[in-house]
Amino acid sequence: MKSRTRLATLALVPLTFAGAVACSTGGPTVSADPTTPAADGPASVVDATTTTSARITHNGVKVHADASDASKVVTTLDATTKLGSKTTLLAEDTQGDWVKVDLPIRPNGSTGWVKVSDVQLRTNTTVVSVDRVHHKLQVVKDGDIALETSVAIGSDENPTPAGSFYVTDMVDTGSSNGAYGPFAFGLSGHSETLTDFGGGDGQLGIHGTNEPASIGKSVSHGCVRVPNDIARKLVGLVPLGTPVVVS
Repeated sequence: MKSRTRLATLALVPLTFAGAVACSTGGPTVSADPTTPAADGPASVVDATTTTSARITHNGVKVHADASDASKVVTTLDATTKLGSKTTLLAEDTQGDWVKVDLPIRPNGSTGWVKVSDVQLRTNTTVVSVDRVHHKLQVVKDGDIALETSVAIGSDENPTPAGSFYVTDMVDTGSSNGAYGPFAFGLSGHSETLTDFGGGDGQLGIHGTNEPASIGKSVSHGCVRVPNDIARKLVGLVPLGTPVVVS
């Protein structure tokens, strides 16, 4: 697995947000989250149209490898991410007082268990899908197509990995002329060919671009680029914890 450290190619690398935060005039701005708190917990954690996210409510929440063995700690999470977003995980299942969650760590597909008392459960009816073959991104909300667009994806050398991810961060970059366009959305997944870039860990993302001619091509180092006007629309449409399925 490769490691890149030259800031000159920042526009093409998987999203670490080091550049996005640096070019913001007022620091990252987290979007309003339109997800709805689950009144009685997740009766159906994940189905065809509705998912449930688990928002961490305080710092130092321990994520366990097994709900039956609290001694095995996978990681510890705080209430906010390093980029200032509210730490929100995608829930998969419940078991008594525990919630199984997808984790935004390596390797992709990592899971763990958190206590129900450490999270706020929220339902969401939005799903994002990325079709790498046709360079298309689609947003489905409440069962209807809310948005479709052409996108740029990773190159053959550094492809956008397939898998099921979710939105972990929303950053207002403060500039439409920067590498990430006006807004960038961090994902729970990571590049499988790059270990780090610019101080980050090769986090994947969906973001705008200052290279509109790249849309529709396989040219990035893993991130999904969208036109800047689409990036703006995603702000009010895609809440934290929204599933992103890359095929």
